[in-house]
Amino acid sequence: MSKKVIYVAWIKLTDKYARDWYIDHLIQNGIEVEYWDVSALTREQHNEAAELDVNYLRVLKSYGEFEHLVQREENKGVIYVMLMDPCWKTRRPYRLLSKYNCKMVYIAWGAMPVLAVPKLQKALSKLILHPFEFFGLLFTMMGWLVYKKLKLINQFYIVFAAGSVITKSDQFAKKVVPFNLCDYDNYMRVKESNKLLVNGKYAVFLDINLPHQSDLALSGLVAVNANNYYQSLNRFFSRLEQQYGIKIVIAAHPKTSADATVFGQREIYRLCTAELVKDADFVITHTSTALSYVALNFKPCIFIYTGEMDALYRTSVIKQMRAQAIYLDSPMYNIDQIADGSQVALKAPNNINYDDYRYSFLTSKESENSSGKDIFLSEINAVSSI
Repeated sequence: MSKKVIYVAWIKLTDKYARDWYIDHLIQNGIEVEYWDVSALTREQHNEAAELDVNYLRVLKSYGEFEHLVQREENKGVIYVMLMDPCWKTRRPYRLLSKYNCKMVYIAWGAMPVLAVPKLQKALSKLILHPFEFFGLLFTMMGWLVYKKLKLINQFYIVFAAGSVITKSDQFAKKVVPFNLCDYDNYMRVKESNKLLVNGKYAVFLDINLPHQSDLALSGLVAVNANNYYQSLNRFFSRLEQQYGIKIVIAAHPKTSADATVFGQREIYRLCTAELVKDADFVITHTSTALSYVALNFKPCIFIYTGEMDALYRTSVIKQMRAQAIYLDSPMYNIDQIADGSQVALKAPNNINYDDYRYSFLTSKESENSSGKDIFLSEINAVSSI
């Protein structure tokens, strides 16, 4: 039985990923782990705050090196956890692992509400407005389908699927395991805790590190002006604090250095979002998978954006935000148009919508009473014995 797991990732290794992708848990349970960073091969080069430099990390620079490592004797029979979308851009790592009949598993989570647009209408809009992008996407989709049809890419041994939206979709796998989003496990971990991080009444802002967000840059989107962005946020926060008699604290994005000065010296906490949302009066957000904590804790929520965000991201970030606000039946505000806190109205949670969010995107009836890390470890051990 192999007791080794290799993560193949196009994301940089951070302390949050080591926790949420069960790396720490596997190591604690005696399983040897390696993390192969192939971001240089599959994405534009980028750096992240809080990157780890650990002895199990390998940063690969070529596909020759990748194939050599796959062929090494100590890597025969290991399980590969694929932390990259199966798509045309990542076909070479998937093809090489399939070539040597490696055991691959995939964690499918992070689905969120989207605005319903008929597929034909969406395709025609893309064709008219962005014809080169349309044909590029068509080519890559057809190419990936051909790879699968010709069996140049092997099925996953397991897809761990969080929520009914993913579980019910077509998964390229021998087995689909109902699973929990990592945020659901964090929610369960702190649910019964009486420990308070913040003194007094407060609301929490779910920071996404927008001016320095690498995911936006990798998607070809222009960054907002940092000074203007933080000025808008702090002005809005001050008006809310005065209106509601609370303080606003910041749930720092994990890929940030969490500098309190940019938030007007407000309290900042990193890797504590589950704890912060649990005891908050309400939540302020742009768009984030951390909305899971809002739904699970039945917290009032307001979605916010700036005028510059609207101009730059109307068909991307703002569109996502609007879909999530509609789904949760929560208000959405352009904070540059808010002159007084009285213009912002909190809305009681829509319990039906929040509960639907839970089972659509976060967990399932089969997995909600189990720990994701225990499900993951159990299934990894089962695949190792094959």
